[in-house]
Parts: sequence; structure tokens; C-alpha cells
Amino acid sequence: MESAQRELVSVLLDHIRSLGLISNSTYSGAVDLVYSMIDFPELFQCPVRLTKEAGEYECAQDTQ
Repeated sequence: MESAQRELVSVLLDHIRSLGLISNSTYSGAVDLVYSMIDFPELFQCPVRLTKEAGEYECAQDTQ
């Protein structure tokens, strides 16, 4: 799963670069950072259901 997440971030960074929103050097540094990370944060977490106290636009804390 980690390699799929890294590949997804790389594709997203490449698309952002192709739109001209970041420079080639920024893209290169970001890709290097993505592939050098030891522990990649979870991108695809199970959604947390809202509690009664949480509003429509608030996210509940991870309780695991």
C-alpha cells in the first residue's frame, strides 16, 4: 500500500508541475522527499462518523 501511496503522490506532484504551479526543482525536491520518507502517513483512512456533538464541517478525532 505504501508504494501505491507514493506513486499517487508522485503523479499528483507531476500534474501540479505540468500546470505550472510548482517549478521543476520544487517538484524534484518533493519527489525525493516522498521517496525518502521512512513512515508514510496514511492517506486512505476509513472515514470517521460524526458524533452528535460535532458539526457538519468538523471532523472527529481518531479514537484508535
